[in-house]
Amino acid sequence: MRRDPPTIHWAGTVFRATTYDVPLWVLANRRAGRWNHPGRESTQYACLDPEAPFAETIRGEDLRTEALAASYRTVLWQLRIDEGAIVDYSTFEKAEAAGFPADALVHDDRERCRVEADRLRALGMGGVLSPSAALPRSINLTLFGPRVPVDWETRRMLASMIPVRRLSAGNAPPGLVGRTRFYGMAHSGLQAHQAAQRPLFELPPERKHREQR
Repeated sequence: MRRDPPTIHWAGTVFRATTYDVPLWVLANRRAGRWNHPGRESTQYACLDPEAPFAETIRGEDLRTEALAASYRTVLWQLRIDEGAIVDYSTFEKAEAAGFPADALVHDDRERCRVEADRLRALGMGGVLSPSAALPRSINLTLFGPRVPVDWETRRMLASMIPVRRLSAGNAPPGLVGRTRFYGMAHSGLQAHQAAQRPLFELPPERKHREQR
């Protein structure tokens, strides 16, 4: 059963890695993402820790060796966020409590998240916190709608303005490839959640059959 999504006011700093010279945009995303359809809406993706953006890039580009990852250069940005109406799906438990399937948050097929994003936008939500599909135990912050980057020291005058600063340009941290979850791989965080949901003792097959009738 679907319930009203848990919402919070979220303020803090997040990180984003891009191959562009700006970290945010007002136009619709050209490529499909977990929480957006291609060409339909403007969506901003960021992470709560500085390693996760690199892991998301490594996964997205399928850079499965240290040599490949070292050949791919990106710019790491820091963004200062102060947003209301953020849907808190930061854990699998919170998503399930709201009626959204836990596995959809990190599944290789992202269509269920895109459909959910349509619903959340229609409800007036500003974005969503969710587990990182690329780096288990990390959290992503996705913002719905256009955002305008401004200098880090700028005082925000409009809700669409986000202070940003460029931190570095280069490669992913050494060793991150080995901790990145690529397409086709199990997600350790989801596995731990699913294991915790199983009963401690399984019913005998004959009793399970009777109780399911």
